[in-house]
Amino acid sequence: MDALKSIKILNRNMKMFLVINFIECFSMGVFMTFAGIQLKEIGYGEHFVGYILSINTLTTAAGSVFSAYILERIGRKNSFILGFFCIAVGSIGITMVKMKFLVIIMSVLVGFGLSVRSTAEGMFITENTAPEERVSVFSLNFAIYNLGYVVATFLGGIISYVVAEYINPDISIQSVFIVSTALSFMALIPIYFMKEPENHVPRSLSGCISAYKHILNTKVIKFMIFYCIVGVGAGLVVPFFSIYLKYSIGIGDAAVGSILSFSQFGCIIGSIAIPFLVSKLGRARTVIVCQLISIPFLLSIMFPQGMILLAVSFFMRNGLMNMATPVIQNLSMELVSEDERTNLSSVVSLASNISRAIGITIGGFLMESISYNAPYFFTVVLYVTGSLIFAKIYKDDLKNTKGKINFIKKYN
Repeated sequence: MDALKSIKILNRNMKMFLVINFIECFSMGVFMTFAGIQLKEIGYGEHFVGYILSINTLTTAAGSVFSAYILERIGRKNSFILGFFCIAVGSIGITMVKMKFLVIIMSVLVGFGLSVRSTAEGMFITENTAPEERVSVFSLNFAIYNLGYVVATFLGGIISYVVAEYINPDISIQSVFIVSTALSFMALIPIYFMKEPENHVPRSLSGCISAYKHILNTKVIKFMIFYCIVGVGAGLVVPFFSIYLKYSIGIGDAAVGSILSFSQFGCIIGSIAIPFLVSKLGRARTVIVCQLISIPFLLSIMFPQGMILLAVSFFMRNGLMNMATPVIQNLSMELVSEDERTNLSSVVSLASNISRAIGITIGGFLMESISYNAPYFFTVVLYVTGSLIFAKIYKDDLKNTKGKINFIKKYN
């Protein structure tokens, strides 16, 4: 109910952003879930799959700096249009090419397209909401983000199965990307109804670059280290979930899509529950508790178990590890002043995605050279380390046993 109330009070810009957020997350879900399978089907190994996924993530990271510039230079609407055009071309292109160089180009296009929305997200929500709404809206945005991923993995699995069974198995994965491409072009409709900020003043390249000097204080740097450690840990395993399920456990495409989409419901439920948890535990404690409790469920994925228990493990791991993301986003936006948030968003995206790209590269190598289970042990160590660093950053907040945020109380 709180989520529905939040939607009603949002301005048109914010409502349209939630729509394009869903569409982009659908496209991202399709790419991250089915690009690896597509490449495996045309003969590439896990190492190259990991390389392509890491290139995609690395481009999202590097592109975030340029995205911060174009968001300020050409405006929000034009930047979103450019981003979705790149996603559409890259998504359909990766199913039509086989040369390594061209596959890399398509991955780069998708990665840059994703960087625009990820860079704009925190800044856009902050400039279109009141302070007392933000935790609720960040949570709603995260729920929609995961809903897009759920629909992508579930619907993608169904489309792939139906096409393979009744039409032509050779184009089953390609058909999923065709749907994704069509939706990316449809994002132009909500973008059309957006409005640029009335007080927006385009910044020069030198102005954007100089702004980075002001935001890199000690606390921001520590926060980025936390992002990097957790990002490497996630990169080791998360992009390979579909490959792990299909090639290590031997599950079909439809079942893979069903399990991964079910696991995303954990994120949706968690994002709805997070305002209540924050009001009881405080923001910092909520982040630490959720991330640490997720670790046993991550480990359980490695052990032989039935389909139901495997799905539950994915559900709990995804929900617990990711449910604090809206809180982390909100905390990060408080580290700098209002006019520096675009720059900070790009730095956060840069740190998170570069670390994920590193993790993906290492994860693909470990899976191909050692075993499918090997990366999971490294991920556990990194998650624990990240939680300890986060606890050190917010040690003063943790000393406050209540740790409540006044503007969250109304959601109890």
